[in-house]
Amino acid sequence: MVLPTLVSQVLTNACGDLVDVQSSATRGRTLAPDKLPAIRIRPRGSAWSADGRMTGRLVVITFIEGRSPMIINPLYLVDRITGDVLPEHMAGLPGVSMKLRTVAKRRGNNWRDDLPSYAAHYWSAVATLA
Repeated sequence: MVLPTLVSQVLTNACGDLVDVQSSATRGRTLAPDKLPAIRIRPRGSAWSADGRMTGRLVVITFIEGRSPMIINPLYLVDRITGDVLPEHMAGLPGVSMKLRTVAKRRGNNWRDDLPSYAAHYWSAVATLA
């Protein structure tokens, strides 16, 4: 749960109080939250560590009212040349450097009026702890 927690802090720094961002459990369904818009981050398999780096795959699920899902892209959070998360999004994470990227096409949407729209984004995260 280390990588989902770190990525949730990055997204909280990027979104501020506009979006409810939390990491969630590995197993089980991610249910629609009470407060919208919302983002839930959970691991997609086990993370692995080597040479002081932790690497893992994540599912980033966004929820919003209406028919159009909230789309988020890690390219808006990272330096386009190095892939490192921009310093303004790393507040509260001293000694951590992180890279984010998309590893698969997003999926999902909900066409029922009584439920919020959602989208599942598949990301890869690499964190180095100093």
